[in-house]
This record gives sequence, structure tokens and C-alpha cells, in this order.
Amino acid sequence: MEQILFQVIMDTLTQGQIETLLKESESKKLCSDFGFFSQPYRLEYEGREFIVKQYLPVKDTATVSGIIENHNEYVSVLKSLGINIPDTRIISRKIRNREQLVIIQEPFKDQCLLRNIILSASIEEIHEICILLFNDILSFWKRKESMVDIGFHPTIRNYALYNSQLYFFDTFPPMLKKQKEVNRLIITMSPFGKWIKKILPAKMMNIVSDEFYQLDRMFTGIIGSCCRLRPSYASRILDLSKEYIMNCAHLTPTEKEDITRKLKTPPHLPWIWIMVRKLSKNTGAPNIDHFFYRQKK
Repeated sequence: MEQILFQVIMDTLTQGQIETLLKESESKKLCSDFGFFSQPYRLEYEGREFIVKQYLPVKDTATVSGIIENHNEYVSVLKSLGINIPDTRIISRKIRNREQLVIIQEPFKDQCLLRNIILSASIEEIHEICILLFNDILSFWKRKESMVDIGFHPTIRNYALYNSQLYFFDTFPPMLKKQKEVNRLIITMSPFGKWIKKILPAKMMNIVSDEFYQLDRMFTGIIGSCCRLRPSYASRILDLSKEYIMNCAHLTPTEKEDITRKLKTPPHLPWIWIMVRKLSKNTGAPNIDHFFYRQKK
């Protein structure tokens, strides 16, 4: 009932009410340090809490209109593929002769954010969480239409766990498009786009976005994150993950081989991701040194 009520409130917010909500800057409360395009914050309006994400203002109104349309379609498609998404609304607003995208979302408490849960979870609880994440990957991968270009980034910091169900809340950038188009959108909408274009050739952006479009990279992204967050459990996380993958009836023998051969040591975060984190002053757990991992094991 509460979720239905929130959806009704979201759907009935007028542009004027949204502007009023956004002007309540004195009540801003940053709720995550992990945003790349936008650092989300909590706002209270008329006794109710919202998560608000404001993005880089751009001059091109056609780009903004296209993003809004693609975002709404993307959320709809992900839901049809079995991915739970909190009530989410995207709008644009005029700011300094530019168009700014704003996403307003149903909130989750800090203790529901998956990254926070994993930091204090037992190895058994981490394994249960990994199974939920793996199931989300497979729901997306096996149900999506092969002819439709669509990406998905099921990383730990993009999820909340509420009433034993996962909720994927990072719907930006929308990925109902080809990988190279997502690469361009990342550069266009990033506050650090000019630096990225100077440092990286366009094709090298695939090192980042392969995790959105390749099944093995989705799995290793999650497993690597768990290992980095809980390095003392890394060996057990790898073993339990490999066991799940080898026994999974929804993966082909080739898919199993592609994933498990990358799990001999804890998967590393690519150097580009590390560079992007430094640019955005984004916090994160460091990679596990493979040499010392082997020695310890």
C-alpha cells in the first residue's frame, strides 16, 4: 500500500511542485559518495522523503528530450525482464540557459543499500546476496530479445535490498541503445567528459561499458566487488560463485567456461574505472593484489 501511495504522489507532482522541492536546498542531505554523473541526495517535501539526482546541464534540448524518452522506455523494458525498480521519474528544467535532467526516486534507507549490507555480512549472507544478483543478471540476459540493443549494469552499488527483494535504482544513463551510443552518452553527460575525451580514444570506453553488455563481465563485476569489499572472504566468495555458475541450469557450457576462467583470482577493477574514480573523487575499495592473494592461498 505504501509503495502504491508513493507512486500516486510521484505521478501527480507538477513541474511547479518539483521546482519547489528542488529549491529546498537547505534540507539537502547527500546520501551517497558513489555517483559519477550525479551524487544523489535526500530531500523532504510536504512530510515525505525523496531521492533526487541532478545531472550536468547541456545546451542541446534534442539530446535531453531523447534521453528522457529512452530512459522511460528503458525502465519499462527492465521491469518487463523481471528487474525491480523503485518508482522513478525523470524531467528536465531550465537552468542558466541550459537543460538539466533531474531524476526523482522512491527512497531506501541507508541500511537497505546493498553495499552497506555486504560490509557487515557473514560469508553465508554474502553468498545469498550474490545468488540474488546472479539471478537478476540471468533474468535480464535470458529474457531480453536478441535483436534489441540494451545494456544493464548490475553492480552492488546500484542496488538496495528491501523485504528480501533486490531493487535496481541506477537507471542513468539509460541503455536501450547500442554500446557505442552509450559510450558517447557517458562522455556527453559526464562532468569530466572533456578530460575523458582528451585522455581516452572512443573505442577504449568499451573497457568501461563491456560490463553493461557482456554476460561474463556482469558476473565478474559483482564477484570482484564482493572480494574487494570483504577481502578476507575473497577465496570463499570465488569458490561459492564458481560452484553456483557450474551448477546453473540457465548457463550454457561455453558461458560457464567464459565466466569461471576469469575467477582464478579476484577480478580486478579496470584501470579506467580507477582513473574515473579519482577524477570524480569517488570512494571505493582497492583491487586485491593477485601475487599476495596466491601467496596467502
